[in-house]
Amino acid sequence: MRTILLRPRSTVLPVPYAFSKTGIGLGALTMGLVAVANDITCCMMIRAAAHVGCSTYEQLSEWAGGKKARVFTQVSLILLLYGTLCGGLAFLSDVARVMVQHGLGPGRAPALLESDGRPVMVLTVLTVLLPLCLQRHIRQFEKAATGGVVVVVALCIIIVTRAVQLGFPAVASGELDVLAVKVDEHLPEAFAVLGFAFYMHPMLMPLLKEMPSGPAGTALTEKAVHITLFGVACGVYGTVGIFGAAIFGASTESNIMVNDLLPGHPTATLLLYASLLVYLCCGMVTTHYALRASLDLLVAGPDAPFTWTRRVAETCSILTAATTVALLFPTQAEKIFALTGCTAVCLVCYVIPVGIHLAVQRDKDRIQRLEDQSLDVMDGDLRAPLLAPAGPADSGSGAGARVDVHVAGTGVRVGRDKVAESAAARFVSRVALPAFILLVGVGFSMAGLYVGVLDLLAYLHDGGGS
Repeated sequence: MRTILLRPRSTVLPVPYAFSKTGIGLGALTMGLVAVANDITCCMMIRAAAHVGCSTYEQLSEWAGGKKARVFTQVSLILLLYGTLCGGLAFLSDVARVMVQHGLGPGRAPALLESDGRPVMVLTVLTVLLPLCLQRHIRQFEKAATGGVVVVVALCIIIVTRAVQLGFPAVASGELDVLAVKVDEHLPEAFAVLGFAFYMHPMLMPLLKEMPSGPAGTALTEKAVHITLFGVACGVYGTVGIFGAAIFGASTESNIMVNDLLPGHPTATLLLYASLLVYLCCGMVTTHYALRASLDLLVAGPDAPFTWTRRVAETCSILTAATTVALLFPTQAEKIFALTGCTAVCLVCYVIPVGIHLAVQRDKDRIQRLEDQSLDVMDGDLRAPLLAPAGPADSGSGAGARVDVHVAGTGVRVGRDKVAESAAARFVSRVALPAFILLVGVGFSMAGLYVGVLDLLAYLHDGGGS
């Protein structure tokens, strides 16, 4: 459960940027809608896994839609997790550059490190991220989850304290709207960033086999999801997003850590940013674990025995590929997140869970029809003796037997009525909830995809920001 609580990861860093584009009211509403949609789809996946008896995304997809659905899900998962890893490493580069600039001070570090965070990023990947990613079991990582929460709490305290001390300058100047909607060309991108921030499905599924089995395990996992999304994620994202945007307003960077959070305090800045580097690495471990599991299933199959040779090869290949993208686009993490959020998150967190959920509902209907047929046969067998006249020897006990059988038949019908879903519940489960989830996921994703593609093309046209 503590591993799930590490969930916010690097996705917290672009949230103030999103709030600076949407305004506080619309940003909070968007965040709430996305959190609710993700909570519902996570619970759909947990209950589907319990219903089917499997614990991986790929197995559920194959059960629901066959081999083509499994392959489609595998590609979507790999795209999502790989994009997340690339964006996280790009943020790592941002944080490293600002750490050197503001933590060590001008002239105390080589000019290359002051202007470019990529060398420190590569060093951090080799010395911190790679050893962590080579762990065999994700549950071995629980202590790091606790340390990661401490870092995020410290970040929240710093941002809130500074916003209060400065008197919420962006709000006071009108630069950050509280209730009014701020409409500009970056608004759809802000929706995509917020829509991306709450996903946890790929990291959740591998944990199911490590949770208790049966209804107790399902309830415990759902409780962990509720706490993570509404307690941890909404609390952290809302705090960092609103208070961070209230400090910097239109000057809020796509990574809040690029803004100077502790001006005039180089030692504190160095400690904060160094801790955040480790925290970002810890967050990327969970992403890497899920990505490696998907790739291993695709390459080696579900029954392949564990070997350290394959583990090291997969880990090094994943980190090398992600680091290459981060080296090419070191300052474009929010664009990577926006594009990933508009495509893979839309599929993995909204479309595919809804498809699996509807398949489960159809299977439940099938099971219910079979049970109804069995009960009808049983009911007919119980009623048949009542149609035959009682013999003289049975006349004394016939009435009592007839009453007993009549009560038993009524009990069966009453029990069946209690089990059957009401029309309203069926409508909510099969129509309203899926429609709401698709509206939130697909709507935000398509809007953000348009802006994300335009921004990335403009970045490439300008020569990569040079």
